[in-house]
Amino acid sequence: MAPRITGRRESPTGGNTHYRIDGKIVPRADAVSRCKDGKLPGYHIVKVEGKPYLRDNPDNRKKDNIDSQPKV
Repeated sequence: MAPRITGRRESPTGGNTHYRIDGKIVPRADAVSRCKDGKLPGYHIVKVEGKPYLRDNPDNRKKDNIDSQPKV
């Protein structure tokens, strides 16, 4: 089964700093590296104010969006 992001941790300004991937809390930089290496199918990288963040690939479901995942 492909890895899934099932949670996120935010900074005080609302930017994701960590992601929960398969039950483990992973810093954003590590998650971005995994995505670049093709280890997170279903996700892609976007830049916000010059910083890379993960986003799920577009579909018609909102409940799988990273921002819809619980904070951890």
